[in-house]
Amino acid sequence: MPKLRTVRISYLYIFMGCALLSAAFLFVVQRAVALLYSHYSGQPGAFFVWLIHWVINHMGQTPSAILLFILVFGGLYVLRSQKMADDLRSLVVGTSELADKGVAQNIKVLSGGEIGEIAANLNRMQRIEVPDRDASSKRIEDTPAVALLIRTRAILRTLREVEENEAEVHTLLAAANDEVRSMERFLENLIIES
Repeated sequence: MPKLRTVRISYLYIFMGCALLSAAFLFVVQRAVALLYSHYSGQPGAFFVWLIHWVINHMGQTPSAILLFILVFGGLYVLRSQKMADDLRSLVVGTSELADKGVAQNIKVLSGGEIGEIAANLNRMQRIEVPDRDASSKRIEDTPAVALLIRTRAILRTLREVEENEAEVHTLLAAANDEVRSMERFLENLIIES
């Protein structure tokens, strides 16, 4: 069974919920206006009766109902989707820090599903522990795991560039091949040393 907490399903849930709430709001407003109109229809000078006549004569009942539905739906959709937009913004800030500085603050999101998994994976990447061989002067950048991670990211970046730049495919594939061979030698040396 596929996961049900995906971004696509979340937005579908938000869309359907906002549409149903807007329809319910429109139904209540139409019933309230009908009730008030029937109560004040005997007083043609009343502001409410004048307003209803003006809306019906200048806009029409159906266009005004559609306009009210769109306004309520848009407002509800903006309010409800703000949580996911904030979570995506947190991911963008975290990945920018990770790309620029190599370290990001703890990324906190309220959403579950795919967005929550991405945030958890990024936070887990930040918890790379340094082996306790020489903890006094050893930096995290000096560990073999981080060097391997940096090389893996270089290969992935090269492969993304291959997808984007089809004209330079052979040059970029040769660069990725060289990096993979270098990683292979690096891993062989790690195995020999351990």
